[in-house]
Amino acid sequence: MQRILLPVVTLIFFVSCQKNVEPAPVPAPIPVIAPFKILDSAGMVNDLQLLSSDAFKGRKAGTPEVVLTHQLIQTRLRTALNDSLAPGYAQDFSVGGIARKNLLGVLRGTLYPDRYIVAGAHYDHLGVNGTGVVFHGADDNASGVACVLAMAKYFKQHPPKYSMIFALWDAEEVGLKGSEYFVNNLPAGISLSTLKFNLNMDMIARSDNNKIWASGLSHYPAFAYLVDSVKGSAQTELLSGFDKLSDPQDWTYLSDHGNFFQKNIPYLYLGVEDHPDYHKTTDTFDKINLGRYIQNANIAAQMMLLLDRKLN
Repeated sequence: MQRILLPVVTLIFFVSCQKNVEPAPVPAPIPVIAPFKILDSAGMVNDLQLLSSDAFKGRKAGTPEVVLTHQLIQTRLRTALNDSLAPGYAQDFSVGGIARKNLLGVLRGTLYPDRYIVAGAHYDHLGVNGTGVVFHGADDNASGVACVLAMAKYFKQHPPKYSMIFALWDAEEVGLKGSEYFVNNLPAGISLSTLKFNLNMDMIARSDNNKIWASGLSHYPAFAYLVDSVKGSAQTELLSGFDKLSDPQDWTYLSDHGNFFQKNIPYLYLGVEDHPDYHKTTDTFDKINLGRYIQNANIAAQMMLLLDRKLN
């Protein structure tokens, strides 16, 4: 205590001996920065655990259990949003004679209701293997779905300037067919020119090396601020790459963002590198470091906030 008090006493004595002392300038207020973690962590983790549980049987189309997936997502969208792009939040299509559903919610922007940012993640996975063991798909891609649903809830409570579409794609695992159907069969009132950006979350939970990748900036360098502004805010190391032939892998067409890229709609793909449980029955909830997952989901949410503030 004495080391702090002594300089203060000396300063008071010095100032009292001066005449016509100008008052010290008032420092400018420090900008209030929103907390990094803005999503409902408990609800998001609960959805991740449910979607990757045995009861959902790997979320494969054509199985009775996939109805549980539809019901959970539709319930969350109805709770968070009061608008959709299709009856029952479902855009129906088929692949190989099997009925499929994209599940779509929309939140209308306060300033630009006719311009859309699409936050997307695929919900389908691989079902069960030949002996009945479930491909749980916790990272691939219950992680992305739970994140999108949490973002819908957040932005309903914090209305954005731009309209936001919260899209849960079907048929990604059989050739990106759900997002392909969407961009080729846009709901009424939407055109390709009004789709301003796609943020795709696919495998965002398993940052086992404490890294997550933002892929797409080599195609759209003007959006580098989405990475630069968020770097250092999370404990996970946010890197960019995997979006050109000279990289170890090129992820440009490996998930649903590829269909937006083909339509010249800017995108960013947020995901982790492949891990030993990728497309195996061992991609389970218990393998996920929940602290890292929550960090990664909030990276995605912060990117949506930045897009809403800085899009032209």
